[in-house]
Amino acid sequence: MVPYVGWILLSYGMAAALVHVLHGLVQQGKRKDRAIHYILVTSNHENQMEWYLRALSWYARLRGLPLRVTVLDESSQDDTLAIMRKLESQGEMELTVIGLAVVRQEDVEAHAALLNEETPVCIDLRIPREADKIPYVHV
Repeated sequence: MVPYVGWILLSYGMAAALVHVLHGLVQQGKRKDRAIHYILVTSNHENQMEWYLRALSWYARLRGLPLRVTVLDESSQDDTLAIMRKLESQGEMELTVIGLAVVRQEDVEAHAALLNEETPVCIDLRIPREADKIPYVHV
């Protein structure tokens, strides 16, 4: 009787492991196509920018998806651009930085329209409480 119970438990365990392996393979094929994409509008955000980008990176890593971030910078006079360049070189995410004299809503919509396959999350950090849209960030 005891050997039969052992074989039954072993069979269930192997079946469960097989289901997990197959599910992982299917999900891995789906992940290659999808990415999380954010469009951030900044202006003099040197104190928060690194935290915002790292929070997005952690969120994407936990979801198991690649991360793309497009930053539209409105003439920052501080080290915002330097911080983004540093993070861009680390390779944790696909980071595109675009410097503009003035960022209008039309600019954000134009960059979002360029991404036919994705629907980016647009966050204007110049507006108070807009950073609440970033996972793990509560202002």
